[in-house]
Amino acid sequence: MGVTLTRESERPHVARLTLDVGELNLFTIAEARKLRETLESVPEEVAVLTVGADRSADGAGEVRGLSAGLNLEWGRSLSPHEGQELLEAFYEMCQAVRELGAVVVCECGDYTLGVGFELALCCEFRIATVDARLGLPEVNVGLPTVIHGGLLGRFVGQGVADELIYTGRTLTGTEAADLELLNRAVEPDRYEGAIEELVDELASKSPQVLKEQKRVMAGFRSVGLERGMAASVDRIGRSFGTDHQREAMDAFLEGREPEFES
Repeated sequence: MGVTLTRESERPHVARLTLDVGELNLFTIAEARKLRETLESVPEEVAVLTVGADRSADGAGEVRGLSAGLNLEWGRSLSPHEGQELLEAFYEMCQAVRELGAVVVCECGDYTLGVGFELALCCEFRIATVDARLGLPEVNVGLPTVIHGGLLGRFVGQGVADELIYTGRTLTGTEAADLELLNRAVEPDRYEGAIEELVDELASKSPQVLKEQKRVMAGFRSVGLERGMAASVDRIGRSFGTDHQREAMDAFLEGREPEFES
């Protein structure tokens, strides 16, 4: 129970963060802080991380969601000071994903809502079922969407983001994929397979290159495209001549799969 981190024995650069804090994985301050602490403990060697619910809790033919958001029973009586403390914990949790060195795949499953959806927006990849419920319905429970909900406009444009945020309407997995909020929207019986296919594809790349690519993308985001592109010249120039770069290029030219040493 809780938040756990496991690494693959045969691919130590691949890890999984599992969230299991009740049926719907609802968040309080405690869960947000625990998730942040676990993210901050991810070893430097990890280049691919999946974040999802405990799959062993799925019933036959069922797919569990990542999170249904805030624990409303817990949060309904919070004072303004306590509410601010909660939002700070949510902000730090989501920032831990954005600042992580590894590429992150979010297993949205059958539902990912509220702060769970904000967490998903911070990941590089998102996969859900076709009938999943996804979105930011905070306005329906008397709260404005804040913090990383602001990322929504970067994905779908400000007009669509405004409609979703002001109405609190949720999307199906199919609708979210059409808006490019998801990388994959699949039938439930294909869900785990779709995750594994993506992870396998990412894991086959050089861990060093994946981590370096994430740093470059973070630069585009944090200092702006023009400065980010200029900064990437020096950073990526240093990639030439490394063992991983040479092995990847040799393998490509020789028509074989690369073999990277950790």
